[in-house]
Amino acid sequence: MAKDVVLYEVKDRIAYITLNNPDNRNRLDPDMCIALGEVWDQFAQDDNAWVALLSANGKDFCRGADLRHEGLLRYLRRAFPANGTKILKPIVGAIHGMVAGSGFGLAIYGTDITYAARDTQFVFAEVWVGIVGGIVEYAPYMPFKTSLEFLMSGQPMSAERAYEVGLVNHVCKDKDELMTEATKMAKILSENAPLTIRAIKYGQYKNRVEAQKRAARVARKEFELFIRPQLESEDFKEGRAALFENRKPVFKGK
Repeated sequence: MAKDVVLYEVKDRIAYITLNNPDNRNRLDPDMCIALGEVWDQFAQDDNAWVALLSANGKDFCRGADLRHEGLLRYLRRAFPANGTKILKPIVGAIHGMVAGSGFGLAIYGTDITYAARDTQFVFAEVWVGIVGGIVEYAPYMPFKTSLEFLMSGQPMSAERAYEVGLVNHVCKDKDELMTEATKMAKILSENAPLTIRAIKYGQYKNRVEAQKRAARVARKEFELFIRPQLESEDFKEGRAALFENRKPVFKGK
């Protein structure tokens, strides 16, 4: 059952990786996280796949972590590719609809070249819920003040604005054009010298990944002071309840 929520098909050296749980808006529940982890491993080891194209079936790309599942955080990390380290093959993203929370992370730092349909809305919904995990990973993708506004306000960012600030490479008018254009790029990459592409990707990611690791090591102890209180806070319980009751949370700062 878990494998059905993520589809994997290779054609002409392109691995088509598709989130396939539209009834749950492709939220990252345990099944989705496990299936994605298996698929990323499969792609990394598949000699017939030189490039991946990540997309999703349904109305939304991914509405983030499915917080209805207790203990989800132990599965969540599996959903993301080891991009720039274990995976040096290129990953093209074709993103549409709502891209929220952990789905934002999967769409942005889980892909190298990102196409977005015009209906795409990026939302960092953690501030609506009262919990946040990795932040260091998001640092390189937007200008500093733009990043702070986006992450702290929780306000949606349109595809056009995401293009303006360098979050995505291209904006397409609809989902059909999105898949056509993303596939064209995947085909271009699949016809280029794979060892050279991997060397380029390694070099481009090396400094960024090492900087993130250093920042994460320095911040880990300090950040833990924030993580655990969030998980145990009344605000997190309120935020999670409000999310699934479709109402605005009332936070108390404790």
